[in-house]
Amino acid sequence: MSIKPERVFVLGIDGAMGSAVRDGKTPNIDALVVDGTVSYSAQAVLPSASYQNWGALLHGVGAEKHGIDGGNPISEDVPWPSYLKVLQKAYPHMTCALFSCWNPINQHIIEKSIEAHRVSLPDPELAVSAADYIRQHVPDLFFMQFDLVDAAGHAHGYGSKKYFEQIEINDSEIGQIIDAIKDAGVYEDSLIMIISDHGGIGTGHGGDEPECLDIFWSARGPGIAQGVELGSQISIKDTPAIILYTFGIPIPDGYDSVITEEIFAKEL
Repeated sequence: MSIKPERVFVLGIDGAMGSAVRDGKTPNIDALVVDGTVSYSAQAVLPSASYQNWGALLHGVGAEKHGIDGGNPISEDVPWPSYLKVLQKAYPHMTCALFSCWNPINQHIIEKSIEAHRVSLPDPELAVSAADYIRQHVPDLFFMQFDLVDAAGHAHGYGSKKYFEQIEINDSEIGQIIDAIKDAGVYEDSLIMIISDHGGIGTGHGGDEPECLDIFWSARGPGIAQGVELGSQISIKDTPAIILYTFGIPIPDGYDSVITEEIFAKEL
C-alpha cells in the first residue's frame, strides 16, 4: 500500500448506540466523521456486552471463540492475538498506552505480554491523564475506553436525556484527546478510530435487538476514504484486521475479520 499511518489511536465509547452518536450533539466526533469513513449501524457481536465486544474489537473473533470474561482472561497462545500484540511484534519499537475506565480491559482482554503504559481512571480524569500523556510521550499504539455512557444507560435508560447528556460529555473529552494529538503534531499521519462496543434497550443490553447491536464505528487517517458512510456490513470484530491491513501487516489466520474495501481510499 502506498499510504500507511505512523500510529493508531482507538477511542472506545462503552454503550453508545450508533443512532445516539448520530443524533447527539457531538461536534468533535462529527469533525472526524467528515474527514473519514463512518457507520452508525456497524454490528456488535452476541451477546451484546462489554467483555464479548471489546474482546472482538481487539482480537478479531466473536465471543464464541475468544471466550473472554472475568474468570477467563485472554491467553497468550491463542491464534487470535490482539492487533496491539501483532503490531508490537512486527514493530518492536512501537510504544503502547492503554487508558481504560473499565479496568477488565487492561486486566483480562489485552495481553499482559504487551509492553504498555496502563491507566484506569474515571472518564473525566482519564481524559485529562491521556491528553497529558499524548502530549508528553506520543504513543504509537493508543487504546482508550470511556465507560460513563454505558453507566448512564443502565441508570437512566439508553436513549434517555441523561444518556444523551453523557454522550455530549464524552464528545468533549474526545475533543481533549484530539487536541492533544494535534498539539503533538501527529494528527495527519495517525489512524484515528472512534468505536462503541454495544448499545442498549431500556436499562440493559446483551440481546439481539437493533438498539443493542447497532454501534458507532469510524476511522480517519492516511489511506482511509473520506466522506464515506457505511451500513451494517462492518462488524466490530473486523476492526483489528482493518487496522493491520492499513499498516500493511499480514492478518493472523485465526481472525474472522472481513476487510471492507470501501473503507480505503482508491489509491490503495
